Amino acid sequence: MFTDIRKIVASLTCLAISIVVLSLAFRSTSTAPETLPNLDLDKPDQQVTTIIVPDQVPRGLEIVWEAFSIINHDFIDKHLIDPAKMSETAVDAMVESLDNKHTSYIRPEAFSVQNEDFKGKFGGIGAQVSSAPDGKGVIITKPLPNTPAEKAGIKAGDRIIAVNGEDATDWSVLEAVNKIRGPEGTKVTITVEHVGSLDPIDITVVRGIIDQPSVFSRDIPETEYTKIRLTQFTAETPNEFRKELKSATSSGKKGIVLDLRGNPGGLLSATVEVASELLPQGIITYEIDATGNRTDWPTMSGGSYLEVPIVTLIDKYSASGAEVLVGALQDAGRSILIGETTFGKGSVNIVRGLSNGGGIYLTHGRWYTPNGRMIEEVGIEPDVVVSYPAGSKEDPQLKAAIDQLNFQNNNTK
Repeated sequence: MFTDIRKIVASLTCLAISIVVLSLAFRSTSTAPETLPNLDLDKPDQQVTTIIVPDQVPRGLEIVWEAFSIINHDFIDKHLIDPAKMSETAVDAMVESLDNKHTSYIRPEAFSVQNEDFKGKFGGIGAQVSSAPDGKGVIITKPLPNTPAEKAGIKAGDRIIAVNGEDATDWSVLEAVNKIRGPEGTKVTITVEHVGSLDPIDITVVRGIIDQPSVFSRDIPETEYTKIRLTQFTAETPNEFRKELKSATSSGKKGIVLDLRGNPGGLLSATVEVASELLPQGIITYEIDATGNRTDWPTMSGGSYLEVPIVTLIDKYSASGAEVLVGALQDAGRSILIGETTFGKGSVNIVRGLSNGGGIYLTHGRWYTPNGRMIEEVGIEPDVVVSYPAGSKEDPQLKAAIDQLNFQNNNTK
């Protein structure tokens, strides 16, 4: 019977100290003995005194106060009561109960990573990561070009099993980023499971300074087209994109292949600026938040490339901001989408700081395309489905895009 009671008390502990996180009016580490239960298991006829719960405790959280009071007053090993540890365990349990793969508790040591913006330099391996589609851990969505990750053999779709021997199968994206990043020149061993393989392998990567542009372009041989690839949406992406568009159009190119494969998103403001260069006046996306309010994100004025023929490439790793952009292009009839259905990350996420230096990264709303299509868990379907077999020496999706541009140009002459 003592074992059962201990299990009950232990389970309540994970929520108990959340009273501190919620800034309730608890000022001391003890409660008057006369307000606490006083049940001796060897004397079952005793009466249980009701615990007085302060009025400030929100309805539904009374047992949290009661559990903390019991533990704090009656647990014999007082030195084992660690408020900081209990607080984090409590918050972890609250977030876990939501069963939302885009919502997580950010520990203080990882919180600084979340606050880094999408520009500048940092020590790391140069790989973009995202929550796994099945909600179990983290996957690599794309190793960036000419980075330590790409050179070491990290591949898109790799599931991260461990980092430096530490199990990573239940980590959030922020936890993974925090563990993988580090000073230039140091090593990190990442255990990954390649797509189609059941045997994890260890890949040791020497960290470098990651200073990556987000826009790359190249002329497509034997065509009059340019392929412009956006790897993510950073503060510099709009300017980089305009530069490449200007270069392509001024040199007489007759079409653009916009490559958003593997793009995990980024800054919404950058997404809106990029979309505004390609779309006529109207809505790019709208958001429905936790209170039911709708916020529209319209195009900005001054778009200079509204008539340039565009075909867009997408895949199952195109996510978030990339999905917002292609959804708007598709709804407006501005671009044919070629490839595979996108990731389906249409949640609006915010970060709220906590007094311990950590924070909660949570889903606050949902993105919708201009025509009202929800992106979350659904993704954006291509107009033309073309797979890209692993190990293929050719790019069938790019070939399909070239054929589509040829068709469009031949029909507009």
